[in-house]
Amino acid sequence: MLHSRLTLLDDGIPAAAIRATAPRLSTLDFLGRMPVPLRHGFAAGLERAAAAAGGRRICFLMGHEWYAPFDDMLRAGPLSGVPHLVVSPFTRDLLSPPFQQFLRAAGHCAGPAAPVHPAVAEAGLVDPEGLFSVFAVIPWVFLIDLRKLAGRAVPRRWEDLLDPAYHRQIVFGGWRRPSDGTYPDCNDFLLLTLHRRFGVAGLRAFAANTRAILHNTAAARFAGTGSEQGGAISILPWMQADMCPHRDRTMVVWPEDGAMTMPIGSSVSGDHRGWVQPLIDYLSGDALGRFLAQNRYPPTSGQIPQVLPPGAKLHWIGWDYTRSHDMTEETNVAMRIFFDAWDAG
Repeated sequence: MLHSRLTLLDDGIPAAAIRATAPRLSTLDFLGRMPVPLRHGFAAGLERAAAAAGGRRICFLMGHEWYAPFDDMLRAGPLSGVPHLVVSPFTRDLLSPPFQQFLRAAGHCAGPAAPVHPAVAEAGLVDPEGLFSVFAVIPWVFLIDLRKLAGRAVPRRWEDLLDPAYHRQIVFGGWRRPSDGTYPDCNDFLLLTLHRRFGVAGLRAFAANTRAILHNTAAARFAGTGSEQGGAISILPWMQADMCPHRDRTMVVWPEDGAMTMPIGSSVSGDHRGWVQPLIDYLSGDALGRFLAQNRYPPTSGQIPQVLPPGAKLHWIGWDYTRSHDMTEETNVAMRIFFDAWDAG
């Protein structure tokens, strides 16, 4: 049972009445999750869209049950039913071939095609198989502490982060359990991407250069303060990097070879588009696009101006890779390599 970890915005069914089982989830018109900084603003617009759709039944995850409903759907199988519209960042469960096959078997597909920003098209973020519609991206950039850099060259590309010159100077997102010091959550998408691009040796070099794993907001707050917890380089979502309160002593670097990018997208049942059309319109509409752009989670739409810095590129690990590998296992391998090297460091 998801209890208070789930916020249900619907036509009167209380959150506590929803069980994480496929038959119950199949009665929903919408199941979704979003990055923490976007949740309340996104949910407010979603509730308005649901009202316009006639009180559609909406399950939007606001707490810690990030994977549970998606895992339960996959275990139960497509014959048990699937929410008509699924929205999520492309974390390892959504990217797994079994989950994508599950959605196809349930008759899901992308919404109507729309013009996208040139950088989005260049990065290959448009799904060639038409299963997902990507409406926003999460770009990771470098936040540089100019004093801690101490004469070293400013890193401009991802490969630069493997240089021994940055030994123990890199911070990236995650949190440590106080009771035993382990890291139950960290930016595993970063580790997966680095492993994919630079192999085992590259990921070990990155581990040697890692100083700490901190919550993104803490890393942004420490940058420029001289705190021992911070490093010369923090790898952060663009929003948190841009919100650093010490911008006179820091700088944001958009990697020349592209900000590491996680898509945020949707998949809709082909048989029920009419039921959820106001929700689909909300995802592709200007109001959400402006909200995303203001919060540095760029919309993919080509209709919203100035969503990226001039000349900015995006780097996406690619549909071919995600559809030919077990993303959970690939992520676990990358994490083992990193933590074995970091712990031994």
